[in-house]
Amino acid sequence: MKYTIVPLLGFSNGIIVGSGIVALLSLLDIIPRLAQLTKTYNNIKLYESVIVGAAVLASITSLTGVGINLGKFTVIIVGFSMGIFIGLLASALAEVLNVMPVLIRRFRLDGYIIYIVYSLILGKVLGSLLNWTLYFKFK
Repeated sequence: MKYTIVPLLGFSNGIIVGSGIVALLSLLDIIPRLAQLTKTYNNIKLYESVIVGAAVLASITSLTGVGINLGKFTVIIVGFSMGIFIGLLASALAEVLNVMPVLIRRFRLDGYIIYIVYSLILGKVLGSLLNWTLYFKFK
């Protein structure tokens, strides 16, 4: 009985989470907005295919424990690319939701915009470095 319920629950949880992510990306037009900001709108089908393919590959490697050994250099390139994508995705999401203008007006920070942007960049870089160095060191 548990051999049928556990996979069914896992599959249904995956469907729910996947639907939420697809809703976030499609309803807020994150991918088209990201393509518009980077002036690569003609590659939108490629972006969508890469996102779906990467999600499937990450799910398979996560669920089965199968690893892909491509070497340290490739891990650095892939990690750097993932960081750029997540940063651009977060920026596009923040722009769509108009987070920055609201915060700047609410807290009257008109002259400090450049410092806010640099602190966000520095926080993201430091957080990523800590995650990559400490996570793999203690794993």
